[in-house]
Amino acid sequence: MRAQRQNRGRGDQLRDGLVPATLTLAEDLGRAVREARAEHRDPVAAALELLGGVRLSTGKVVDVERRTEGGFARGRARLEGEGTVLELDFRNEHLLTRRDGRVVATTPDLICVLDTETGEPVTTEALRYGLRVTVLAAPCDPRWLSPAGLALTGPRYFGYDLEHHPLTG
Repeated sequence: MRAQRQNRGRGDQLRDGLVPATLTLAEDLGRAVREARAEHRDPVAAALELLGGVRLSTGKVVDVERRTEGGFARGRARLEGEGTVLELDFRNEHLLTRRDGRVVATTPDLICVLDTETGEPVTTEALRYGLRVTVLAAPCDPRWLSPAGLALTGPRYFGYDLEHHPLTG
C-alpha cells in the first residue's frame, strides 16, 4: 500500500502534465466520423477538419517492416499514391513521416493513419500490405513544443538526428 501512495502524482503535476479536453476531443472525433459516414460524406475530411491538421497522402500500403525490440513494435511502412511515396517510421506510435525522402511530420505532432473509406484509425500493428489509407498530421498541444516538452517527446528523444518539423502539409 505504501508503494502505491509513493507513486501517486500530485495535483499540480497532473494539472501541468495533462492535456485538457482530450477525452472530449476523442468523443467529438468519433461522432464526426460516424456522422460523416451516415450522411455519405468523406469521414477522413471530417476528421481532418476537427483536428485542424493537414493531409499528408492517400494511397495503398505497399510495404510494412515490423519487429519487436525492447518491448516496442518498431518499424517502417511505405505508402504509394498520388505520385508520391510516403514512409512512416513507428515505435508503437507513428513518430516520423517522409514524403519522397523529405521529412513532412514528426513527433510530438500527431501522425494519424485512417482507413480511406471508413475513417477508422489504423494502428501500427494493423498496417498491412494492400490497405487503402490516408495519413494525416495534427498539431500537438503547444506545451509539447516547449524545450522541456520536446526533450520528452521530440524526434531526438526517439533517436532521430533532427529537430521537430512544423506541419506544412
